[in-house]
Amino acid sequence: MYTATRDDSRELEALIGQLADQASSRSATSPGEATAAAFVNGRLRRTGMGVATYELRASPRLGGVYLLFGALGLLAAALALAFPLLSLLLALNLLGWVALDSFGVPTPPIGRRRASQNIVGTRAVAGAAGLKPIPPRWRVVLMAPLDAPQVRLGLAALAGPTRGAALARLAAIALVAAGAAALLLRSPWWLVGLPGALGCLLVAVASIMPPTPAPADGGVAALATMVTAAQRIEQLERVELWAVAVGAAGTDPRGVTTLLPRYPFDRARTLFIALEDLAGGQVVYATREGASGPADELLLRLAAAADAADPLIDAEPRPLEVPGRLAAPLRRHGYRALTILARPAPGARPDLVASLDPRLVERAARMVVAIVRRLEAEA
Repeated sequence: MYTATRDDSRELEALIGQLADQASSRSATSPGEATAAAFVNGRLRRTGMGVATYELRASPRLGGVYLLFGALGLLAAALALAFPLLSLLLALNLLGWVALDSFGVPTPPIGRRRASQNIVGTRAVAGAAGLKPIPPRWRVVLMAPLDAPQVRLGLAALAGPTRGAALARLAAIALVAAGAAALLLRSPWWLVGLPGALGCLLVAVASIMPPTPAPADGGVAALATMVTAAQRIEQLERVELWAVAVGAAGTDPRGVTTLLPRYPFDRARTLFIALEDLAGGQVVYATREGASGPADELLLRLAAAADAADPLIDAEPRPLEVPGRLAAPLRRHGYRALTILARPAPGARPDLVASLDPRLVERAARMVVAIVRRLEAEA
């Protein structure tokens, strides 16, 4: 079990402070995100990792695809009176699209792409007793987003990733389809298409409304946790360690998906630990993430064992309603992943939660280190 010293606590506070000062504004593809990338690059090198940087072309906006959805939904509603069959076919196609987007494979972002980057650090296994290293039994990849978390509030939430927004989009186009079907049958129920058309209009308006920065920037804490864990994990003999700071993670899954063909990530022996927004009083490891599915059983077992062995971690297993920005694309490609993040404790006011709490980073880093060390011991 790792015991934090006063010097460790000071170093952790300094790391968080430097990250917050140098890259406080980190929207996707922005200069602030590039500053954070350079900072993380330097800190990973200081831990003894080999570090590479590669450019990523990513979309800086999330939800723009719903402008197309809203416009086509309005077109389907407008066609209903003159061409009800054409309207019904278009609406049914949109219904299938939005269902797949919400509960299957999300539609890739559309629009102009800009330059972002991924920072990739690696530490190879060491040979036992000076012998030549053997191939690693496991490869553990720590991941954290470079860009700051953003949220969609009010009307803008209709173009967001929450389950409520997905159901609202499904309901809107389903009503348009029902209205067109009623017109084909010469039924007075065609009027149900009108609120559906209004819903499509609201989704289109929501899609052009910009998101707002999250009230508590837990992205800095997530990056600090990744760097701290990489620093504390010594060179291992059976586990190869990677640390990846992912660019534009909140707006474009390419930051994650472009890693997979570039690096030798064997699906059976590669374990991803995704560090999401660490803003809140309670460290959480996600047992399930919305429609993206459950976390990896081995990682869940190791996380539970690490938490039980170290009372200072004090983590809680919870299912998440919204899939994580990092783990969801990995699961869609068949990879094993676990998300660690923080949420407000029951009864706490989210607007009063401190996002840059070194104690929270300490707890999350202890969990990551314990998981990796347990994996090494069992290999």
